[in-house]
Amino acid sequence: MILTCLHNRLFYFIKIALFGFSLAACAVSAPVQEMSNARQSIGAAEAAGAGNLAASLLSEAQQRLRSATRELDAGEYERARLLALESIQLALKARQLAVSKSK
Repeated sequence: MILTCLHNRLFYFIKIALFGFSLAACAVSAPVQEMSNARQSIGAAEAAGAGNLAASLLSEAQQRLRSATRELDAGEYERARLLALESIQLALKARQLAVSKSK
């Protein structure tokens, strides 16, 4: 009986602790790494010649990064993160297109 009571309390404590950890994991933080990755992806696309060979994709990637910067400045971290990730994808496509066209 006492062992069961202790087991239930331990189980309850573990559930509360896991809930607290999951809330902490959901806390929104500034997307510093995503922004950095977006800038680097755009730089790599530019170095591959995307400015000439995939200008529209590169321009869109740059626009998304500018929008992400504005959202970051406004404290809209999740929106900034999404825009930075979109920027990365566009920059990668621009780089890939530029590389394929230059061959």
